[in-house]
This record gives sequence, structure tokens and C-alpha cells, in this order.
Amino acid sequence: MSNENSYYRRHSIFGPLVLVGIGVLLLLRNMGVIPSLGWWFSRYWPVLLIVWGVTKLLEQIWARQKGYAAPGIGAGGVVFLVFFIMIGLGASKARNVNWSGLGDEINFGDDNFFGMFGGRYEFTNTFSQTIEPGKQVKIMVGRGDLSVTPSPDDQTHVVVHKVLATDSESSAKSMNDATNPKFELQGNVWLLDMTNSNFTHGRFNVDLEIPKNFPVALVTRRGDIHVSDRGGNVDMESNRGNISAENIKGNTTLQLERGNATVKHVDGNVTVGGSVRETEIADITGTLALNGDYWNTTQLSHVAKQVSFKSDRTDLQFASLEGDLTMDRGSLHANSLAGPLHLRTSSKNIDLEQLGGDVQIEDSNAPVELHLKAPLGKIDVDNRRGQIIVDVPENAGFQVDAQSSNGNIESDFDLSINNGRRDATARGTVGKGGPQVRLRTERGTIHIRKE
Repeated sequence: MSNENSYYRRHSIFGPLVLVGIGVLLLLRNMGVIPSLGWWFSRYWPVLLIVWGVTKLLEQIWARQKGYAAPGIGAGGVVFLVFFIMIGLGASKARNVNWSGLGDEINFGDDNFFGMFGGRYEFTNTFSQTIEPGKQVKIMVGRGDLSVTPSPDDQTHVVVHKVLATDSESSAKSMNDATNPKFELQGNVWLLDMTNSNFTHGRFNVDLEIPKNFPVALVTRRGDIHVSDRGGNVDMESNRGNISAENIKGNTTLQLERGNATVKHVDGNVTVGGSVRETEIADITGTLALNGDYWNTTQLSHVAKQVSFKSDRTDLQFASLEGDLTMDRGSLHANSLAGPLHLRTSSKNIDLEQLGGDVQIEDSNAPVELHLKAPLGKIDVDNRRGQIIVDVPENAGFQVDAQSSNGNIESDFDLSINNGRRDATARGTVGKGGPQVRLRTERGTIHIRKE
């Protein structure tokens, strides 16, 4: 019996587990829980190695207990492992590549598009139309830029700059005649739709003058959007292009895929989502919500109400911003930011000046530096594998509870500090006491200094 067992090799269950995992991922993708399989793989591909290793370990233990020959990886498994790791590392690196910018650098755009379908013919269509007030104006373009400014009268004025791709001039004229859109009333929306089959082989840049107080919704699948001087709500969406809005008296929403977002002087709330390269937002009287992937630099200034920021690595929320904030994948710097502040991130250098109110921060693998102003709020910082620096006004009152594992604690204030153990500690009351300053770190020094 033992000889028979020694030649018996049980098939690995890793293959069925992979099939189950792929099925779960496809289901999550269809449900919209994850944006794409590529997005998941670029971040979590090492999970497959962990599952494979755990599966092999359990199979080894089971085989030894039963007296069977332990299943190995085999030559094919080794080759697969090498290529899988190379592909995974490449996917992780590619996740940080600005593919849209790369496409611009190699000039893969409209010239390539028109070259695929023949010649390039240009036309201009102009019309004016009186539309009923009190309804939203919506413009949809498949390929083209949208620009909206206020109308000098009660009419909507439209200029459509067409670049058509076809094989002859006569065909281009026919396409021009078939692509002269007009506004149509659909429920409570005046719709200008340039996305049907007649608009497939061309680019349609649209300049619109719309009465100032009409709310507008603008959608382009490939192109830029610019809106200025509006008196109503503005919704904008571009799948590949930049969006800018300025001087808006109303709520403003931007949805981007691989584009830059610029928003300035908005009397209302601002919402930005999607995949954004560069972000610049300033002078907002309402709230600001940013949710998505932010690849490069995010610059914020002068936001009167609550700010929330959510990405794959960072969850940030605070009450308002009187000064400026600059954030990229490796750093966050801000001044005159008001709490309560909640920040959860990783591998990001944090430097906050003139910080007021309650503060709660979780970070790792990077330093955290806070410059507090009176009156102090409750401070709670948990930084794994990084130093913490807290500058406090000299005359402030507060209580300290600090601990550093495998590190030291230094303070300009009179505290009970013990650096003699593996876990350095500092406790005490400064001045007349007050809010608690709780600091925790691993393998980093804690500095509590007088401002």
C-alpha cells in the first residue's frame, strides 16, 4: 500500500481556485465594483502568488500526512512563475504611466483617425435657436471640443466646426448636409445630439452661446470642454480630454477619463470624479468632493466648506481650506487647513502648516510633520515606519501620550520621557492641560517642539 501511495500524485487544486477567482473578478467587473480587470491585476497580482504558495504548502502537508508523493511545481510551473512575475511587475509599473500623454507625444490622434478613413474636409455650420427657459440644455458630441459662453440675447447661438473624413469631396458634402443638428425638446431637456451614425467619421468642435442662467450638461467622448460665466448648474463629462470651468454660479460636476481638471471661481459645490491627470481647483464657496484616480499633481486653494478626497491610496477629509494644498503620489503639503481633519494614506510625506482643529492621521513609510495653531484640537497620529514632528504654540495647554517602537522621543516641553526601553514613551501635561496629543510610530523618532 505504501508503494502505491508513493507513486500516487494528487492533482493540484490551484487551477480550480484560479478559475473561481477569475469568475469572481468578472462578476465584480460586471457589477461595477472594480473599474477593470487590468486595474485589479496591476495592484493585486501578488495575491495570486500568495494563494499559489499557500495552496502548495497545504498540498505538501496533506501529502506527507497521507504518505503520498508531494506534488511539485515542475519545469512548466517555474517558467510560468518567471513570466507571471515579469508581467505583474510590468503591469504595476505601467499603472503609473501617463498613457494619454504618451499618446499625445507619439501624435496618435485626429491625424491618424482621418488617415484611416480617407481625405479631410472642413465645413462650418452656424445657427441660432430660441429655447424655452427653465429647462436644462444638454449637448452630446462623439468626437470634438465643446465651448460654452453666455449669450448676448435670449437665443442660443451655435457654431459647429466640422472636420469630416471620407474618400471624396461629394461624399463629404453629403455628410455635411446630414450633420446639421438642431435642439430638440425631450421632457425637461433641450438636447443637441451629435452622437448618432451620421457623426461617426468626423470631428465636431462646437462653440455655443447659451443664455447665462440656463443649466447645462456637456458630454464628449473625445475632446476638451470649456465653460465660463454661467449662472446655473454645470455638468461636464469627457472620456479623453481636459475640462475647465470658471466663474460659475451653481453646482459644478466634472467626470473625466485621462484628462486635466481646472475649476476656478465657483459659487456652489464642486464634484470631480474619474481618472484625472492634473487637478487645479481654486476659490470655491461650497463643498469640494474628489473621488477617483489622481495620477499627477492636485492643487487646491480657498475652499470655503468641506473638502473630501478619495483615491486608491488616500482618504482625506477636512472642514475648509483658507490657504493652499498640493498633493501628488508621494507628498501632501498644505497651509491654513481647518479641521476636523481625517487622513488615511501610505508612503506619503505629510507637511501641514497653520493646522487647526481636531486631527486624525494614519500614514506609513514616510514622515509626518504638523505645525499646529491655537486653539488646539485633539491630535491623533499613527505613523508606521516614519518619524513624527509636531510643532505646538509655546503657550498652548495640552496633554501628551506618545510612544515610539524602536525609536526615540524628543521634546522642548517638560514631559516624562523614557527612551531606555524598546518602546520609548512620553507622557505629561503641558500648561493648564487641554486636548490630548496622541502620537504613535514604529522605527521613527517623535519630536514635540515649541513653535
